[in-house]
Amino acid sequence: MKMQKDIEREDKRTPLAQLREDQILAAAKHIFAQNGYHCTKIEQIANYLTIGKGTIYRYFKDKKSLFLAVFERGLQQMRERMQMLVEPINDPAQKIAAAVKNYFEFFDNDRELIEIQMQVRSEFKDEYKQIYISLYSNYIEKIHENLQNGIKMGVFREMDVSKTAEVISSTLQGVLQSFYTREFGPKRQNSKDITAGPHMELLKDRIEAVTSLLLKGVLKEKNASGF
Repeated sequence: MKMQKDIEREDKRTPLAQLREDQILAAAKHIFAQNGYHCTKIEQIANYLTIGKGTIYRYFKDKKSLFLAVFERGLQQMRERMQMLVEPINDPAQKIAAAVKNYFEFFDNDRELIEIQMQVRSEFKDEYKQIYISLYSNYIEKIHENLQNGIKMGVFREMDVSKTAEVISSTLQGVLQSFYTREFGPKRQNSKDITAGPHMELLKDRIEAVTSLLLKGVLKEKNASGF
């Protein structure tokens, strides 16, 4: 005879259960981003969904598990976007351009995830590193591979590929951090919803500048005119 826990695990694999989990994660992201981790209660998320808090505990053992799951789901969604829209591109330069574009557009369209990411990094440093490393274990490798392909094709100049890959990754993260400091700083503290109202800045406004900086730093002179 099956144990109750086994039955629950099977139930969570059904489409209806997956839909409920997705709803919980979406609601939790909104509430956590709005109120912060410490000021958020499971009851608030349950009330937002008009469900009992016991339903949430069926999927997530506690608030911390739910909070980290929100962060992990967001990074998975970004990785899936990159896999779909960037990885199929064969031209090395266009691949870098597409990566920059999709990275910034993704976070422009999910500002709550920016807030969640910064909260996780601040509140749960060890867990942040584990999740980030587990989901991006091959991230630098893909940049590394693209740079090597560009050199072989004669598009990119000779360079220290490993260090350049790290610089590209750090540049994107640095722009996001700088954007967060300004856009989510004191000027928006009075807003109850970080996604509401006109935004002073957009990440996509930096696409051209960052792309130009990266490509003009790696392209041979004869290939640089198109960027």
